[in-house]
Amino acid sequence: MEIAFAKIHGLGNDFIVVNELGGERIRDKAAFARQHCQRHESVGADGVLFLCNSSKVADFKMRIFNADGSEAENCVNGLRCVALQKYILDAGKKDNYSIETLAGKVNAKIVSSDSGKAIVEIEFLGKREFKEKSKVGVQGKSFEYYFVDVGNPHAVIFLDEPLEGFPVEEIGHRIEYHREFSPNRTNTEFVNLVSGREVNMRVHERGCCETMACGSGSIAVVIAGVEAGLLEKGSWVKVNQPGGTIEINFDSENVLVRAEAEKVFEGILQWGE
Repeated sequence: MEIAFAKIHGLGNDFIVVNELGGERIRDKAAFARQHCQRHESVGADGVLFLCNSSKVADFKMRIFNADGSEAENCVNGLRCVALQKYILDAGKKDNYSIETLAGKVNAKIVSSDSGKAIVEIEFLGKREFKEKSKVGVQGKSFEYYFVDVGNPHAVIFLDEPLEGFPVEEIGHRIEYHREFSPNRTNTEFVNLVSGREVNMRVHERGCCETMACGSGSIAVVIAGVEAGLLEKGSWVKVNQPGGTIEINFDSENVLVRAEAEKVFEGILQWGE
């Protein structure tokens, strides 16, 4: 069976995007993700995003499968990517979409677009749970973290030491599988504070290892920073990551997310079930 796909990234967080708005074609989505996210054996990606027509509360539904086959509740970089793909499929006739995820509904707006690239703003309507500072021990070191649940779990760690050279992959992997976060595991953000309106971040994503950028992780960082009194409430905060910058505005009531998404190419994959 031939499966058409688009390769789209949001600040380097890259995805295989499959359009199932006309009906489901891939039943075993976990196996599809495990096979085709392998970078040396297939297209390669951090995950697979499916546009589905099964939503009763939004324009369409997004399902997200990580490279290891696990299904994620939400992905803000992924939301921008599917919003861009739907905008392209609609030939630019519509620029506002409501999107259902396992974590709830969000609104997406195409702010500007040019040649398969767009600035997309997400109004995040989902869960926002913040827990005060806790500690987790890894490899003989104790890390203070804030736990933030935005439909998917995040441990936000503000570091005094520079991010450059920090073993994000090693420490992040151990925190992901730490008994403290069992059984669902966690994403982990390592953060250097620049000012009340800017941070630098590296992220170890659950089921993906370190990635170039993470939208939900950026939201979690800003929520944690605002609640802890480190970042300004109600201001646009720059979250700088290896893949680029995401801007987040959090005022205790609303969360707005603004950043770029870019379509890289289209193709056909062979799949048999």
